[in-house]
Amino acid sequence: MSSVICDLAVAVGLTFGGICGPDAPVKPPALPQDDAGAWELPKAPPPPPKPAPPAMPPVVIKKEVIVEKVVEKAPPPAPPVKKPDPVALALQAAWSGGTSQNTAWREVNVQVAATDAGGRGVPGMNAPDVDPLGLQATGSEKEQYGSPGSTSTRPVDNTRILAADRYISGIIETGINSQVGGDDEGSIVIQTSRDVYGYHGRLVLVPKGSRMICKFLPPKDMGSSRLEMTCDRILMAGHRAEIRDLGASVGNAQGQPGVSGEVDRRFWERYGTAIMLTGLATAVRFAAATASTDATDTTTAASEKAAEELSSRFGEITASVLEETLSLVPIITIPQGTRVQIRPASDWYIADWKKT
Repeated sequence: MSSVICDLAVAVGLTFGGICGPDAPVKPPALPQDDAGAWELPKAPPPPPKPAPPAMPPVVIKKEVIVEKVVEKAPPPAPPVKKPDPVALALQAAWSGGTSQNTAWREVNVQVAATDAGGRGVPGMNAPDVDPLGLQATGSEKEQYGSPGSTSTRPVDNTRILAADRYISGIIETGINSQVGGDDEGSIVIQTSRDVYGYHGRLVLVPKGSRMICKFLPPKDMGSSRLEMTCDRILMAGHRAEIRDLGASVGNAQGQPGVSGEVDRRFWERYGTAIMLTGLATAVRFAAATASTDATDTTTAASEKAAEELSSRFGEITASVLEETLSLVPIITIPQGTRVQIRPASDWYIADWKKT
């Protein structure tokens, strides 16, 4: 509404004190002049002057002739002359003649050459008498003790040799039940659980994760509680090198021969039938003896004879059953994951497959 009024007032020339006048033009703010120094990069400082080369001393070449002179070495001093001991000479002469401990001692004069400048003797010295009984000496050499001996070898480098005194830790990968297979040997796989190093150095001979193909033998008698195991082949982890015909024995975690597990003695399979038949035979005899008190003599004799015959038959059946079942061997079950120790039967030489 106000804009319409202002338009009418402006049309008749009225501005109402500038309220309805035209808007003054808006001037944009003036910008400062460009400063060229703001866009210039600072000048790099001048490089330092190069150091003056070091002053070298003058080179003087002088010719020198080296003349070798032979220096004569002084002769070594003469060894001192040892004066012979008269006592030692007397004892040496006595023992060389085979004198025993029981030889009598007497006073002798020992003439010692070059004892001193005058060559005087030593009178009044006791010395053992040489062979006072006139016995012939048996000889001064004593018999040497001798026995068969063995000579050791030179030091052996066991960097790549796994000797028979080392153990290989492993874990049974397949469970074992000795009932499967009967009298035949079974096959299992054992995986090594840690690296086996050479005796010298830190070279891994049998890496962790190697697999060994082994076999176990069934129990031999009713008292068996362990399974005998041997390993015939090994496949190395990584490069898959293999060794055959090992004959390595397998023991438990403590290294004892054989591996034990849960043992089923099969008591009821061995004696259950015999116990049942024996009970039946006893019950028949007891029933016959009880019934004979109320019957006649003829009936009593017949029942006793029948009971005796039945008991005898039961006894024969029991004996035959026991003969068959007594040969049953126990069943040994070894779970998967059992820790074992493998000991080589002979030394293994692990070849360097990188050089082949």
